[in-house]
Amino acid sequence: MSGWFLLSAAVSTVTPTATPMGDIVSMAMSLIMVLVLIVVLAFFVKKLNPNLANSEEFKVVRSLPLSTRERLMVVEIDNCQHLLGVTPHSINYLHKLETPLTEKELPALAQRFGKLLNPKTNHNKKNT
Repeated sequence: MSGWFLLSAAVSTVTPTATPMGDIVSMAMSLIMVLVLIVVLAFFVKKLNPNLANSEEFKVVRSLPLSTRERLMVVEIDNCQHLLGVTPHSINYLHKLETPLTEKELPALAQRFGKLLNPKTNHNKKNT
């Protein structure tokens, strides 16, 4: 019985007590590590993700999700708009639009975020 008492006394004296300042520093370091990890992962996602942004030759005018994996897209190629059905396994050409749809204007906040994420592109450019 005295062996358990000595063992528990030895364990309780060996474990250090945590100080409030040590806890705050540990929490701050953990937060900084998580934020750095998020920034690094965002950088890799941006670099490894295929560029799906609009270009002068190919532009996504509208996109309508039909389910979690299927969508209808209106794309503009050479000043002609085409309706496409997009699934994870295929892209189907559905129709050439006779009357073109107008491009939706992004909200101001979305435009500013777009400029921050990709400063090289001009998000305010209109078609002529």
